[in-house]
Amino acid sequence: MNRFEIRRKKAQELMVQQKVAALQVTSRENYFYLTGDARNVARLFLPQEGEPTIIVFDEEVEAAAKASGINDVRGWRTPAQLMQNFFQLVKQHNIAEKKVGFCTHSNPGFLVYKFLKSNPKMKVIENEEILMPLRYAKDSEEIEAMKKAAEVAGKGVTAAIAAVKPGVTEIEVAAEAEYVMRRAGAMRYGSSTFVDSGPHSIYLHGGTSRRKIENGDLVVIDVHPVVDMYSSDCARTIVCGQASQKQNELIQTYKDVQKSIIANVKPGWMVGQVTKAFTEAFTAKGYGDVWIPGPVHGVGLEFEEWPHPSHYFSHVQLEVKENWTLAVGHSILPVKGVGGVKIEDTIQITADGGKSLTHAST
Repeated sequence: MNRFEIRRKKAQELMVQQKVAALQVTSRENYFYLTGDARNVARLFLPQEGEPTIIVFDEEVEAAAKASGINDVRGWRTPAQLMQNFFQLVKQHNIAEKKVGFCTHSNPGFLVYKFLKSNPKMKVIENEEILMPLRYAKDSEEIEAMKKAAEVAGKGVTAAIAAVKPGVTEIEVAAEAEYVMRRAGAMRYGSSTFVDSGPHSIYLHGGTSRRKIENGDLVVIDVHPVVDMYSSDCARTIVCGQASQKQNELIQTYKDVQKSIIANVKPGWMVGQVTKAFTEAFTAKGYGDVWIPGPVHGVGLEFEEWPHPSHYFSHVQLEVKENWTLAVGHSILPVKGVGGVKIEDTIQITADGGKSLTHAST
C-alpha cells in the first residue's frame, strides 16, 4: 500500500473504534491527505469498511482516478447530480441513521443543513475527530514540504519589511509580500496576508487596509503561504523609521519570551503549557494585564489546524509529541499609546525541544 492507502486504513480503524459509519470528506486538505490528489471541489466518501469513492466534476474523473489510484470515481455536471451521488452512497452503505463525519469547519453550513434535512436521523461529527490524530505528527515528506513553505514565508516577510516606508499603504506592503511568495512557489495562501500598522497593530485578527503607514508606527506582518499543499505561519513586527525605547523594549521582550519557549517545548508538554509559559513570562516582565492569551495552534495542511485550544478548549490537555508542527507566538502583546507586537514561527517538535522551520529576520 502507498502512504495514502495506509492513511485510509488507519482512518477506518479509528472509525471502527468510534463507531463512525463513514466520512464525507470535502475539504481540499483532508481530501489530499487521504488520496494524494491535489484538487479543488472534490469529495471523498470513505466507508468504515471497503473501498472509497471519489466524486468530482465530470471532466475530472479520469485525472482524479489516475492521481489517487482509487477505482470508484463518479462524475457530476449539475449540483443536483452532485447531491444525488451522495444520497446514493448513503443508501448503498445504509448510513442514514448512523454516525457520519463531515468537514464541518470548511463546508458551507447550508450544504450540511440540506444534507441533514434529507437525513434527519444521521448523527454528525467533525472529520477531524478521526483524521487529526493521524495528521498531528508529520512524516519526512510533510516536513520537507513545510520547510519549503517556511522558506517562502521568509521571503515574503523580507519583501514586506523592505516595502515599509512612510506613505505606503498596508495593502501595498502586502502586495509586495504576496508577489514575492508567488514567485517563490506559493500555490495559494492559507489566509490573507496581514499588514497592521500604527493603531491597527493592536488588533488580534488583522488584515490590510488603505491606511498609509506613518513614521514611528509599529507594523505587524503575518504571512501564510501554502507550498505543495503544506502551510507556514510566520509573523514579525518592525518599526517604520526610528523606534522609540518602549517599542524596542516590547519587540525584544516578545522575541526573548518566544525564543525561550520554542527552545523548551518538547514531547510530554501539554498544549496548555505553552500558553501558561507565555502568560507567566509576560507577567514577570510586567505585561500580564495586557497580554492576550492564545499563542499556539497547529500548522500543517492548514495554516490553522488542530491542536487549536482557542477554538477547542479541551485541546489544552493534548500531549505534544515528536514531529508535531505548531505555530508559537500567535497572540498580540498590545500596549495602548505604543502599539502591538506579534512574533510567530512555525516549529517542529523534536526530542530536544522546538525547532523553528521559519527563519525570517528583522
